[in-house]
Amino acid sequence: MEKETFDYSKVPHNFGLCAAADCSHADTCLRRIAYSHVPANITFLPTLNPKTIEAMAGKCEYYRSNKKVNYAKGFVCTTEALAVSVSGTFRYGLIGRWGIRKYYQKRKGETLLSPAEQQEVIALAKKLGLQKGEYFDSYVEEYNW
Repeated sequence: MEKETFDYSKVPHNFGLCAAADCSHADTCLRRIAYSHVPANITFLPTLNPKTIEAMAGKCEYYRSNKKVNYAKGFVCTTEALAVSVSGTFRYGLIGRWGIRKYYQKRKGETLLSPAEQQEVIALAKKLGLQKGEYFDSYVEEYNW
């Protein structure tokens, strides 16, 4: 894990933890790292069944890398740069994928955009004729919970 201190308060409430200490991927698995940082005042945990992990024989499908990912935060700059004639197509195209509430949360930067979602925004903007150097308002590095 990186040198920074792990902040358990950022672990999503329903994120499954892993108690398998003998796993060969324990040092880099976000689920195991989060488990090792659980505060003593938390009594009940969402934990993966150790028997399920054991049955996978080292090829865990629940492994989650502790490498941080670049998430985009907002794309107001893109919506403002679109021609008025295609702005509705852009907006409704993304609302169709994410729903209206998520669209506006992602547009304003209240909800981060994963790399896959960033590609959706860029692809749709390019399809509608927008060529920009940067399509997002800012970026943050976060764990891929």
